Amino acid sequence: MPIILIGVAAAVVAVLVVWLIRADRLVVAVWLGSVIGGAVGNVVDRVRVGAVADFIDVHVGLWHWPAFNVADSAITVGVTLIVIDGLFGRRDLS
Repeated sequence: MPIILIGVAAAVVAVLVVWLIRADRLVVAVWLGSVIGGAVGNVVDRVRVGAVADFIDVHVGLWHWPAFNVADSAITVGVTLIVIDGLFGRRDLS
């Protein structure tokens, strides 16, 4: 199963790199770089350790946020900003 996950992640990264090369705005390139970096970070963990370690555990009082890692955070923030840009970004309708 880890080989399949690594293969899928590599394919996704390849598609994102093509999108990154074609990006016409710097901010989109930065967000794509964040997603690519997070995906590569997860692949490196999976190859080295055999799993992706969750290592940031946030809690305040009885409130507890699910544990996550920096790579997952980079992916989540990057994808969120790409979606927001796609939905609400400026459009050239000429």
